[in-house]
Amino acid sequence: MPDKRCRVGIDVGGTFTHAVALSEPEGSLLAQTKVPTTHSAPEGVSLGIVHALRQILKDGGVAPGDVSRVAYSTTQVTNALLEGDVCSVGILAVGRGWEGARTQSETALEPLELCPGRFLKAFHAYADLDKDSGDAALSQAIESLRALGAEALVAVSAFSVDNPDLEKRLLDLAAGLNIPATATHEVSQLYGLKIRTRTAAVNAALLPKMMQTASMTEAAVRALDIKAPIVVMRSDGGAMDISEMKRRPILTLLSGPAAGVAAALMAARIADGLFLEVGGTSTDISCIKNGHPSLKAARVGAHRIFLNTLDVRTVGVAGGSMPRVSGRKVAAVGPRSAHIAGLGYSAFPREGASWTKAATFSPKPGDPADYLALLEGGAKLPSAALTPTCAANALGLLPEGDNARGDAASAAKGCAALAEILGKSPEEAAREIMAAGARPILATLKELIEEYQMDAERVKLVGGGGGAGVWIQYLSRELKLPGGVVEHAPVISAIGAALALLQETVERNLMDPKPEDLAQIRREAEDRLLRSGAIPESIEVRVEADSQRGILRAVAVGSHEMAADEKKLPLEEIAAKAAELMGAADGASLTARTDRYLVYESRILRKSFLGLSRQAKTPWRVLDLNGRARLASSNGTVLKTSAKSLLQDLPSAVERYSNYGDAGQVLPQTFLVLNDRTVDLSGLANLEQMLSVCHQELGRLKAEDPVVLAISFP
Repeated sequence: MPDKRCRVGIDVGGTFTHAVALSEPEGSLLAQTKVPTTHSAPEGVSLGIVHALRQILKDGGVAPGDVSRVAYSTTQVTNALLEGDVCSVGILAVGRGWEGARTQSETALEPLELCPGRFLKAFHAYADLDKDSGDAALSQAIESLRALGAEALVAVSAFSVDNPDLEKRLLDLAAGLNIPATATHEVSQLYGLKIRTRTAAVNAALLPKMMQTASMTEAAVRALDIKAPIVVMRSDGGAMDISEMKRRPILTLLSGPAAGVAAALMAARIADGLFLEVGGTSTDISCIKNGHPSLKAARVGAHRIFLNTLDVRTVGVAGGSMPRVSGRKVAAVGPRSAHIAGLGYSAFPREGASWTKAATFSPKPGDPADYLALLEGGAKLPSAALTPTCAANALGLLPEGDNARGDAASAAKGCAALAEILGKSPEEAAREIMAAGARPILATLKELIEEYQMDAERVKLVGGGGGAGVWIQYLSRELKLPGGVVEHAPVISAIGAALALLQETVERNLMDPKPEDLAQIRREAEDRLLRSGAIPESIEVRVEADSQRGILRAVAVGSHEMAADEKKLPLEEIAAKAAELMGAADGASLTARTDRYLVYESRILRKSFLGLSRQAKTPWRVLDLNGRARLASSNGTVLKTSAKSLLQDLPSAVERYSNYGDAGQVLPQTFLVLNDRTVDLSGLANLEQMLSVCHQELGRLKAEDPVVLAISFP
């Protein structure tokens, strides 16, 4: 019997729960399924997860013992905050003297508005350790908060970032009293007592429900005799062990969109691009640059918290959005969709349906009455919607096999009904729908390109989700950028969950970090990942020093097993992919290689502004043996050295390729390519920090091992 060892990925959406089984090591799709999301079941969304798991095992012919990992993304935290479905928390602050008085003042939070009209209620108590520091007094303070209505505890002390002992003591006491608790040092190690307390309060408010969901999910998966690790998507695009989710559920704030971005990185192999996950009602847009997703500081309501999430821009236009008509033009598309209005698409008609006219109406009470729908015969109530999916079908924009391809003739009849209102041809009516719907999406794409200073020579648009085919080619033509839809687009988020790497982030406030600080924060990030089950050989750590904000950050990624057995591509295929990524018509030259990576360069002449001159550029790409683009530059240089010579060669390379201006030396963006990992030095502030990270990496290498310095020019 063939080996069917596989990973299972599950995306818990608002309406449906999608699941996939991916074979190992090839990563091919063995099975996919879709079941209703079980929000109202006593078991919550975990029941839908189990239903999807059972179906996947059956459809894929997979035995429970052959599942190597179960990963899922969830909108539960997002929905809980949007709906105000959180518990009340008790904040217990402890301290001494005048610092204690400051702690007491800064940790007494006002009710936290999560969304309009929805609040997180926080009770507050302060324990003066100079008066009574015994366990009995602290336990009594915890009980007093519970008596007020607190269902979870936040443990706070002023200097827990540097010394967490007091907060750990409170956690132990809360555990003895059987009350869920979180400490501020567990959710962030940045200074700023008020915002750290706020972040911990949001985490605590989610604890009871998320602990219950996690425990039910874990028990249900184990009941199926699946003993594999269970991981959950994080808001930064990585994954964490389910035991960590029970402690820090706040990290799953953007778990759903994060799964799609993980797929863009791991399955679609995007190094630089804009990823659009297109559903029926909205489109999530995110930016990937140099192989990393863009992040931003999260907010809950109007309040900033200490949490980095994917920078996902949501636009209220997608495949099922409904056009809005003003006079003789399509003024806008969305945000209401056919799904919300309870209507089908004219591109997917029921048998015998025929649209004779179009009319405007209100999809929901209180909505504007300018949304357009289609009517049959003499009917007064709408029976179908005319959506961008319908317009794309009528215009012949969708290729054979696309998930959104339907009945073009039926869609054209719907466009003809709209055309009568507009006084235009059916084709012009369809194009108006596409143009009006594209406007807010294009504005968001242009905003991201400008904000993240993305190189137009490297950017591509990549679409996932069931409605991706409707928009990607259209938007690509408008922006004059390459674009395409990922394979298995409707289940791309489930695939992303299955493929996502474990990830941990550690941040500290340090204005001028020393080599020992860099070493310590790298170790801490690595240790956290080891606790989540990552094997040491799989772990890579990226360190960034933000000198303007005084933040030192380490991001560690890894997995439960090595990916060395993944399907490797022939060298000629990898070279062709490198040439395609660089836009090199004459092909790509293999400049350097290590055990796992290939480095390609090309020389390209490009016209300058107005075509008055031609400028030579040397783009480079780093690809792994599986064909994934790991690092990229549109202009730079590649230098070969060895572990023995790295500490001598790096300073001269940095000096040679630095720029100098009014602000002093500007270091070149520099990356190391080693045998089994890449190391990003571009986020460090000075040469001393770069050499410190290199010195730590050299401990893993032999003197003769090859090292590649990949340098990117502005």
